[in-house]
Amino acid sequence: MVNSSLAMMPHQTAAVEWIHRVQRGLLADEPGLGKSRTAIESFDGGKVLVVAPALIINSGTWTNEINRWAKHPDGFHLASYTMLNARRKTDPNRPSTTRPIPMPRPEFGGHWDAVVFDEAHYIKGRKTVWVPVARQIADNADSALLMTGTPVTHWGTDLFVPLQVIHPDESHPGERFGSYWRWAMNWFQPKFSPHSKYALGDLIGCTPQCMALPLGHECEHYRRFTHDNLGEQFLRRTRDEVLPDLPPLTYTEVLTPMSSGQKRAYQELKKHWLTEVEGHETVVWSDGSRIDAMDLCTVSEWLLGDRVKPPTGGKFDQLRSDLSSRTTPTVVFAHHRAVVEASARVAEDIGARVGIVVGGQSSEANGKAVRDFLEGRTDVLVGSLSVMSEGLTLTRADMLIFMEKTHRPAINEQAMRRVHRIGQSRPVTVLDYITPKSLDENKRKSLDKKIEHSDRILSAATVKEWV
Repeated sequence: MVNSSLAMMPHQTAAVEWIHRVQRGLLADEPGLGKSRTAIESFDGGKVLVVAPALIINSGTWTNEINRWAKHPDGFHLASYTMLNARRKTDPNRPSTTRPIPMPRPEFGGHWDAVVFDEAHYIKGRKTVWVPVARQIADNADSALLMTGTPVTHWGTDLFVPLQVIHPDESHPGERFGSYWRWAMNWFQPKFSPHSKYALGDLIGCTPQCMALPLGHECEHYRRFTHDNLGEQFLRRTRDEVLPDLPPLTYTEVLTPMSSGQKRAYQELKKHWLTEVEGHETVVWSDGSRIDAMDLCTVSEWLLGDRVKPPTGGKFDQLRSDLSSRTTPTVVFAHHRAVVEASARVAEDIGARVGIVVGGQSSEANGKAVRDFLEGRTDVLVGSLSVMSEGLTLTRADMLIFMEKTHRPAINEQAMRRVHRIGQSRPVTVLDYITPKSLDENKRKSLDKKIEHSDRILSAATVKEWV
């Protein structure tokens, strides 16, 4: 049912007018500013396909938004990125064995009045299986709206496919966006990489001073890049610009010093790791590696054992204390799956009703966990930063706890905005657990400097500074 009692905010009205004018564009407002309602109001009454990550679809987020704001909800159709491709049987004796092919499923083919790509960075990978299909669908639509709260800065090469969606008439061979490498070499500096024959660095002209700018502040080179490639088909507003009356957010760093046993385990891991990487220029940060074990140790040495007994020590003791005093819903984020699962056990141990969202769990199960939290069947929602940081509205909670943070500042910021966003009526508290004098504390320096680590290959010198 349409909630007509809540008028659109001025920045949403301005965005609807912008969409109607440009027809194809990238709406990159900061997280929590109501991009979903903007899209619904822009295309209500037409035949619209909304494409989003599976968790966002299965959690009911888009269904709830459509039912709340659309006058013609039946015109909206939902699909996850992973469901766009048609599939072909690979074994006639096993009908269930199929593989995706580069064409849309029949229900997604044909003409659309509009297509909306939520969390549009999902179509940045030129070789990702659903990306060619997403382009085909967009080409058959009168309008295409790409939405993401992830900053454009420092990942300009990821814009190539979105630019092709926005500029379909200039994406044929020989045209401005017809060749990735021809386009990229006009804008980005080549750089040496031991892992790839071709690699691209910063924008041409960028200096270390550009990289040192605070998150959300673009240098002149990025402003020119954005203007020349996107022009008026790009719209981005910040919370400070459009939501000055959002309830206050209190951000508190909570220090969780290591116990004597935790220190001994950490120092032993550190000693062996330094021996292993002696003479190496790069470090592969993979699950199960010694550096990963050090990272887990900064949470609690319990994670290095058999994990049979209830989680104790370090950050788990702090979490148990904070959750025990809570009477309202709480969201907990962690980086490692082991920390997510252990944090859920801590919450269960104190009698809380708990939901968990983590990679490796089915998208249906993750979606149900989010629905249960939003509908009051659970009190604590514990999630992986890599899975739960995007696209969800978790304003039922007024506290968010970071057990860990990822190396990517944009993801950490996205996670925080799941709770502090449009629709939140209460002050929000964010607790960030930090283990002092350790890898956990020192790697935060890269977050403060807006250093993004898109993969897990880091310089050995950088990680030595952290440990």
